[in-house]
Parts: sequence; C-alpha cells; structure tokens
Amino acid sequence: MVPLIDVLCFMLIFFFVFSTFKNAQTGVEVDLPKAVHLGQTEQNTVVISIDRNARVFFGEEPVSMDALKSRIAGELNRNRETRFIVKPDADVPYRAIIAVTDILAGYGVDKPLWGVDRQQMPHSAE
Repeated sequence: MVPLIDVLCFMLIFFFVFSTFKNAQTGVEVDLPKAVHLGQTEQNTVVISIDRNARVFFGEEPVSMDALKSRIAGELNRNRETRFIVKPDADVPYRAIIAVTDILAGYGVDKPLWGVDRQQMPHSAE
C-alpha cells in the first residue's frame, strides 16, 4: 500500500503543474505595430440600443418597433453585410430584448453582436 504522504505529494505536484498550463494560455504581451494604410477595413455597423424603459433606439434616434423593422430592411437593402449590435440596458425587460432579436431574425440576422460592458460582467470562478 502507498503511504498517504506520497499520494498527497503527487496530487500537490499535479495541481501545480496543471495550474501553470491554464495560466499560460493567455499569451504574451506584445507591442503591436502601427499601420498607416490598411485599406478599407470599416464594416457597416448599426447599434440598436434598448434603455431601461424598453425604448428602442436605432443609432441615437428613438424608433418604434414598426419603424425599427423598416430601418433594418432599408439598411440591409443598402448593404447586406451590415452588422447589428444590440445594446440592452442591464435593467431592460427581457421581452424587449426578445422583440428586437425576433425582428432581426425575421430579416435574416441570426447572430447579432451583443454590446456589453466587460467591466460590469461578473468574474467566473475558474
């Protein structure tokens, strides 16, 4: 039978080794080169915001749900590659978020980008 102290030492070494692998995946900090001419890199993006009172904004302009439909359709007619960013307030009613994403899905935008403030996101226990 293996003495208990040997098992504990093995487990301790095991956890030390594998915890360093987990931290090593973040990469190395580098100073990225600056570019002067990148060509056209701007994507056409539209921000759809929802405030805590469930008011919807297309860019900075408040719109009704019907007006939102026509604005999304017009934007997609101009440029099919338009990316939509949905930025709901933290206290917005869930039904308002579903209504906006349902309208987007109706026009073929299945994966809108979500605008979140990373500093307010809770840290996951790793």
